[in-house]
Amino acid sequence: MKALYDKLRTAQIDEQLINAFQNDSDIVYTGVIQFLSDKDFIMLTYNDYGIQDGEVYLKLSSVKSVETDSYDLANMEDRIEFDEKHHLNSQPAFDLPIKMSDSLFDRVIQTLHDESKVGLIITEEAGKLKYNEGLISEIHEDGMTFTNINKFDFSKRPVFNIQFDDIRGIEFGGTELQLLQNVLDMVKPENHIVNTIISDPTAFRDVVTKFRNSGDWLVIDTNDDRKYFYVGKIISSNHNELVMMVVDMNGRFGGYVWIRYDDIARLITDSDYLRVIDKFVAENKSNKHFALSVLNSDRAFDNADNILINIITQSIQYQKVIRFETADEENFAGYPTAINLDTGVLTVELLDVDDDGELPTQQIGIENIREMAFDYFKAFLTENEID
Repeated sequence: MKALYDKLRTAQIDEQLINAFQNDSDIVYTGVIQFLSDKDFIMLTYNDYGIQDGEVYLKLSSVKSVETDSYDLANMEDRIEFDEKHHLNSQPAFDLPIKMSDSLFDRVIQTLHDESKVGLIITEEAGKLKYNEGLISEIHEDGMTFTNINKFDFSKRPVFNIQFDDIRGIEFGGTELQLLQNVLDMVKPENHIVNTIISDPTAFRDVVTKFRNSGDWLVIDTNDDRKYFYVGKIISSNHNELVMMVVDMNGRFGGYVWIRYDDIARLITDSDYLRVIDKFVAENKSNKHFALSVLNSDRAFDNADNILINIITQSIQYQKVIRFETADEENFAGYPTAINLDTGVLTVELLDVDDDGELPTQQIGIENIREMAFDYFKAFLTENEID
């Protein structure tokens, strides 16, 4: 434990960027140490794109290791430098006044309670970390009463006790938590609605056309085993394919995705979560935070017979990165460099080439492409040689 503390202390003094690896979790926190004691610490955290986003409190006992020098950190420093140069850090800092004599844990808990701020409490249960978003209702001598906020299902609002000894970390002040704070009046059991789900493939085209015309939000669940889904607006479609403008969990522009209808398992056209996202987007647009200034969230697509070919052709012309998902569930990103319209074969210059002899280019039949993502921020960083 002393070796870990010494490493953290050196990183704090030198204002080093660090990666903090947790016990029992694959989640890694990247940031700079703001406060440090012999038991715990608080760090300003950066998201995957190098944008400062919130803070995290961690107990030293919950940290497996700390990294201060690596290829990943060097890449992150490049992203942070780029973001700061282009003024992409717009998230206001969380006000956490701390004196040298304060217990860091007590200060974080007390501030979240007294100011009724939404936080994310990390606890350990059966050797695994559990994450709960919500409010600290009461503070006791050895624990607290916590009200869980469920943005996916308003009807679920459990209240339970958490022992202080079970807490491994606390996230606070991040974009999503602050946005959730501002919609608490809506996220209540009495406002819960049952999800409207369309799972009949023969209805997908009509529903997509309707939502393309209305501009309303919807969720697309794909028919594979991935753990994420797409939320956004349909901006282009025809009989075989569609393009969605995607938003991320913070209600901010996340690029575009092209999808074939046979890639879709179901559409969710109304839900508690869609209403949360609608509020997030409205607030972001009001504050001019919806899209980073270097991205184009107003790209137009026509509804021609072959949207796929148009996207690929433009990508080749302007040297744009596309992330592909194929029919055999292969996932890779790269620069399309050539397409043979007679054979339907696309050549892609890969971004990630491993040591097993994988070729730096890959050829795929366009009929084998089921999904393409493009114009998202990570692609922009790659295109500008920042990643």
